[in-house]
Amino acid sequence: MPASVSVMNTGAFAQLISRDFTNVFFDNYTRQETEYDKVANVGSMDGAYIREGQMAGLQALQGLGEGEPVAYDSFIQGNEKTVMPSDFALGVAISRNMYDDDKTGYMKKAFAELGKAAAYTRELKFWDLFNAGFVTTSRVGVDGAALFASHTLVGGGTYSNYASTSSSLSMTTLQAMCDRFELLPNERGIPLKIKPKLLIVPPQLRWKAEQLTKSEYNPENANNEPNYDQIKGLQFMVSHYLSSTTGWFLVGDKADHDLRFIWRKQLQLQSTDDFDTRTAKFMAVMRLQTAFFGWRGVDGNAGA
Repeated sequence: MPASVSVMNTGAFAQLISRDFTNVFFDNYTRQETEYDKVANVGSMDGAYIREGQMAGLQALQGLGEGEPVAYDSFIQGNEKTVMPSDFALGVAISRNMYDDDKTGYMKKAFAELGKAAAYTRELKFWDLFNAGFVTTSRVGVDGAALFASHTLVGGGTYSNYASTSSSLSMTTLQAMCDRFELLPNERGIPLKIKPKLLIVPPQLRWKAEQLTKSEYNPENANNEPNYDQIKGLQFMVSHYLSSTTGWFLVGDKADHDLRFIWRKQLQLQSTDDFDTRTAKFMAVMRLQTAFFGWRGVDGNAGA
């Protein structure tokens, strides 16, 4: 059954056609700069889906005694995952009288408002990778686990990229997360030596993040102990789309993580007039997906 169309008409928006109002406040504040593309690996797909597999390389060389045969190893094939794009759309319908009689010009801002809505949707979809990153109900990686979880390595063993005990952001907990980055292994247990680059926090933690990463001295130590070079080397970013006020995350360089924003069809804005009702219709449509296949290069703490 087709969705019903809510038409904006003169009866519902009397303020916009009356001469009695000197001003009608509208949501016309300057749009904030994008945040998702500061973290996401933005790409595109040219078909109905993306399918990727998993492969583990070789282990370390084995000891060889005199006259003994060489031990042989082989690559190990792992899991696979398929990602398909989702469609997102929103429309606005305005009666011809409303469009013609609007004295404020707000009705003519339909495309601009649809653009804002699309920008907000892009942010929501990408940051859901973090917001839903501790559960498997929303999405999983190629290994079938949540983004922040205890991950089973193809070559044997497990490794966790999250704090098993949720805790507040502090020098101690930040150091522990940096240590997990430092010890991060590949699928055969070989250290990758990936360095964290970006500390991501909600607005409520920006003051703590700035204190930790910008202080010359350890802000949690009264003995003028110098701050650690790795902590001082971190950048921090405030995300306004994190659903938790206490959760925080570390992310490596874009080349070291797999958080993706995948375009299938960029935003398209369309308009038409209904011949019978003379209603003006405006529509925004885009097709995209946000996903991850690999979990490395990110670490999360759900917060206290």
